[in-house]
Amino acid sequence: MLNDLSEVTQRLRRVCSQEVDVSGSYQAFLQDIIDEGRTTLAVSRVSVWLFDDHIQPRFLLNVANTDWSTKVEQMDCAKLSLEHYHTYFTALKSGESIAACDAETDPRTTEFADGYLKPYGITTMLDTVIFKNGVPHGIVCCEGTDGPRQWQSAEVSYAEMIADCCSRRILVSELWALQQQLSDLAFQDALTGLKNRRYLMDYAEREISRHMRAELPLSMVVVDIDHFKAINDTYGHEVGDVVLQAFAGCCKLVLRTEDCLCRLGGEEFVAMLPHTNADNAYHVAQRLREALSQQQIEYGSERIMITVSCGVAEVNLQLPFSQSLKLADHAVYQAKAQGRNCVVRS
Repeated sequence: MLNDLSEVTQRLRRVCSQEVDVSGSYQAFLQDIIDEGRTTLAVSRVSVWLFDDHIQPRFLLNVANTDWSTKVEQMDCAKLSLEHYHTYFTALKSGESIAACDAETDPRTTEFADGYLKPYGITTMLDTVIFKNGVPHGIVCCEGTDGPRQWQSAEVSYAEMIADCCSRRILVSELWALQQQLSDLAFQDALTGLKNRRYLMDYAEREISRHMRAELPLSMVVVDIDHFKAINDTYGHEVGDVVLQAFAGCCKLVLRTEDCLCRLGGEEFVAMLPHTNADNAYHVAQRLREALSQQQIEYGSERIMITVSCGVAEVNLQLPFSQSLKLADHAVYQAKAQGRNCVVRS
């Protein structure tokens, strides 16, 4: 029983203030909070459940539980549906805490009696709402198995603090995810889904440093689609976009997972090849050229074939990346001057 909240409140505040990795699972970054709640309230289990949709919720999904381990990467989360627990959902959506002294007889929780309470020996429940922008977003559920329990106002207040702590952690996690999405958009070409020139420059700087330390070769292939302007002029820019997307898809099939394909702009692309010298990069470029020349791109009744001109260069790790990029770009111009649909090594 909690008569004085000051000590346990201070402890919970300290736990909540600890730096955690919010990029992981809910279980990982809520574990310390719900463990603290279980110990302080002397209950058998504390779990966190989130609505599938906070505007029109249909389900509650169990995302964290003191019975789970943070080492478990994937778990089959329990699901509660509005259809089966209508009274319980209605009570939660009001935003008020549910202090069910006897969970089996309390009208807000009696729906759980046969399917959940009795099989697991749960006799009492204290559920407090997690809010997001003032709207119920989920709950923290505290369950006891030692018989009916008269929940004190201090215990309810403490459980509500647990819910608020979870709310703050979840908010930080969502902000982190949004930041990652914005970062991805900033470095991504919207049409092809490939990385863009801005990403390439950052990537090259990191890889040059890494390859220099490991004394390993780093190469690149600049790829330019031949006569792309004629494709746009003949079929229209919509077809041109389809060609660029098909080009990107074909290149991904040829390149390794660790290779980095970026769109420099227009119809010009560059593939960065880690741990690859110029000779091997030349062979990669030839495979790209051959695969692309054999691809037939369909758009309605149109059947379009493309060829590419490629320039290969091994990155000089002692010079700015722009110097090596210029060499590969110059090799592309040489390939075009030689009649296109070929590979030139700088």
